[in-house]
Amino acid sequence: MLARIRRVPTLATAMALGLATAGGAVAAAAPPAAAAPASAPAPAPAPHSLAGPQATTLPNGDRVLVSGSGPAATIVVQAPDGSTVPAVRYTPDTHHAYVIPDSVLSNPAQMAAVAQYQVPALSTAGAPAATPYYPLSILQVNAVGLDGKAADGVTFLTNVDDATKWSMPVVAAGGIARVAVPTGHYSATTVFDSFDATTGIDTIRVATQLDLTVAAGGVSTLNADERTATSQVTATTPKPTVGDFAELAYSRTDTKGLTGGVNVIASGPVYVAPTSTAQLGSFNYDLLGWGGESPAGAKAPYRYDVMFPGTDHVDANRNYTVDASKLTTTHNLISTDPGETRHEGEYMMGPVSPTIGGIQIGHLVTVPGDLTTYAGPPTGDAQWAASVIPALPDPSAGFPAALFFGQNSPVYQGKTEVWHNWAHGPLTPQAGQFKDPAGCRSCADGGTVDLGLTALTDSNPDSSAEFMGPATGHFTVYRDGTQVFSQDNTSGTELTGQAQTPGTYRMVFDLDLSQFPITQSTASHTDITVPYTPTPNPASNLPAGDFCQAQGSSTTPCSVLPVLNLNYQLATDGFNTTHGPVGALLLTVGHQSYGKAGSQAAITGATVSVSYDKGATWTAASVVPAGQGHFAVLWKNGAKGATPWLKVTATDALGGSITQTVANAYTIG
Repeated sequence: MLARIRRVPTLATAMALGLATAGGAVAAAAPPAAAAPASAPAPAPAPHSLAGPQATTLPNGDRVLVSGSGPAATIVVQAPDGSTVPAVRYTPDTHHAYVIPDSVLSNPAQMAAVAQYQVPALSTAGAPAATPYYPLSILQVNAVGLDGKAADGVTFLTNVDDATKWSMPVVAAGGIARVAVPTGHYSATTVFDSFDATTGIDTIRVATQLDLTVAAGGVSTLNADERTATSQVTATTPKPTVGDFAELAYSRTDTKGLTGGVNVIASGPVYVAPTSTAQLGSFNYDLLGWGGESPAGAKAPYRYDVMFPGTDHVDANRNYTVDASKLTTTHNLISTDPGETRHEGEYMMGPVSPTIGGIQIGHLVTVPGDLTTYAGPPTGDAQWAASVIPALPDPSAGFPAALFFGQNSPVYQGKTEVWHNWAHGPLTPQAGQFKDPAGCRSCADGGTVDLGLTALTDSNPDSSAEFMGPATGHFTVYRDGTQVFSQDNTSGTELTGQAQTPGTYRMVFDLDLSQFPITQSTASHTDITVPYTPTPNPASNLPAGDFCQAQGSSTTPCSVLPVLNLNYQLATDGFNTTHGPVGALLLTVGHQSYGKAGSQAAITGATVSVSYDKGATWTAASVVPAGQGHFAVLWKNGAKGATPWLKVTATDALGGSITQTVANAYTIG
């Protein structure tokens, strides 16, 4: 990750340990508390907060945005102009975490106060009450460049006797560093970074010493030689590609079973030093992710993203072959807002793991547009995470506001071909319909009732958007007409001690995105009534693989509440714009569902209205039933350039209902 590379204005991901958009980076792997089974990450609780990530300002003026907490939290690093900058994330143990932008890394003098680059939100609570003291000895790091002369480099140490004994990066400014470290055995990974201002190519070389002894008394020496990194990491793909992403994971486990390590992220050429196996503890090297894009000028853009299993050493031959027979092909159709004049979006892709976290890399895409992606099978406990930012704000606008869309369904689905529409509007809050494990939005377990919505979705029933900017809203809940909850900037809540008698809940959610640089779906009002019974149908039991906050420590399955859900398939182009005298919509009305669990109650009716005066007056559209829960809707379009409002109502046989109003739902072209 390099500040010297073109900075890409993005805010990136909710499922990553770190992010790189345009350069190389280093991110330390978080040492896991315990081994996790080799399976997909457990679904997270349903997200309800509208607040953006926590922000920490670093000494150089850059900001670290943190979603979540602890070593597995998501981070994005931004320059003062709001553009994303590359950075190093170093997590030597669960109580210390550093984020060091590459602009600082390339100028070691800025790292004089390394402690100021610690980010508390990335560390776990419960640090030792007293700092243990160990016998110290001097380690001298001699960093040697490709020309055989002293070079700047950063060394990441892991104490192989006890990984908790060391928690700082070692900066060899001018090619030399001296530091007092606990006597013992170490593994050292040194990163050398060079940027060619003429070609714009950034090259990373990684020198590794798995077994380094720091003896008592005197000075021990680590010779970190960039010239030992002779093996270029490459991949051969079925179709021609230009490599733009590699994540190399160096994991070192000490003699007590604690694991630390360094993840090296690169967008340009990357070279590694071959190693033997470790003498103490264990070592694992993974190519956790490799990506390549179609060559410039390709008629239809595409990219490959693949993983390869780990080894206990680094081989001299680092060329990998991609097996075409094991790839999932996804046709990504990316829509955008017509107010997006730069026509730039970003496709995010990267590996995530429940033990060491993950990372996504941003790739510029022309929007609206299509991108075909080929994803290889995951390895170990990792999975792929893909997301899209459909419009990148102008970096001169300061702290940018952007919508960041993710998907709940797995990226890798075996040898198959799938299609995914991103950011196709109108964008609305919904309960959701999930084929794969997810966190339940509205579920009940005894007297505990969770009620909530995914705050913003597109035309995919299992999508969601993160608000990287000034989203505001209000969520209110009523039980049998009595208000029981009301709060700003959330789209859900948990109620406890609820009466175990039949009744009705009502959720009212208002969302305002008018401060975002968008012209469509700028606000919405959603009003849903939900019939409740304490003895639900067993068919509504939440599957064991899904997450239910209401369940707590209970062993009884949660019940999926019959919350109505709307799916809009609006006949618009990639700018969410219609052309012609008639507007058309395929509306599907159903209920929130998780796999096969969820209400199957009949939909008894639906209406659609259109307003051309910001909701002052409404004109009923023609709604024609087209099968259970499906409705074909037509209406007369207004003047060119208008952004009509839509209002939808629907009811079911249980007595449930939904009314949803969307401001500036689409544009008339």
